Amino acid sequence: MRILAFGDSFVAGVGDPDHQGWLGRALVGRPEVTAYNLGVRRDTSADVLRRWAAEAEARLSPDEPCGLVFAFGRNDANTEDGRPRRSAAESLKTAHQLLTQGAARAPVLMVGPPPAEEPGLAARLEGLNEAFKALCVRLRTPYIDVLRPLAVSGTWLAEARAGDGAHPGAAGYQQMAELIAAHPAWRRFTGLDGIPA
Repeated sequence: MRILAFGDSFVAGVGDPDHQGWLGRALVGRPEVTAYNLGVRRDTSADVLRRWAAEAEARLSPDEPCGLVFAFGRNDANTEDGRPRRSAAESLKTAHQLLTQGAARAPVLMVGPPPAEEPGLAARLEGLNEAFKALCVRLRTPYIDVLRPLAVSGTWLAEARAGDGAHPGAAGYQQMAELIAAHPAWRRFTGLDGIPA
């Protein structure tokens, strides 16, 4: 199976000294899966929308099951010149486009944004997370919510605080990977529980 993961620096695993991020860690022990990490630092949902189709075209195969993972939102909610880089409405519209376009090519799964400590950003991420979740319900797209579990545990935020203020280290990514790998939607999507989604 091939998994193509599109998103931002949290998909890329920035800050992980082992350079695995959550994607590599969620697939440890799965040699039958070929993972393509297509996370790009500072990418917003609009950036992902611009590039995903061309990058997928080179990697999708008619000869084996393929799945598309989309994970973004933090850069949309980050402020630039005093306002979010993308409004919640813009993010939601772009997510709808990505999920519907992606589903026309292969099974799709969405992973929600991770938490942030700054109160304004944290509130915007909470709102985006809920909006993404509701959208995925409407589209019947599997959604994995990692925001609250990572915020409550404290490991992600503590490592981010000790690092560059945004990205965790190995323990934070490991915790995110464990949340994702144990989720029934991920298990179905990656073929652990029957046929891939």
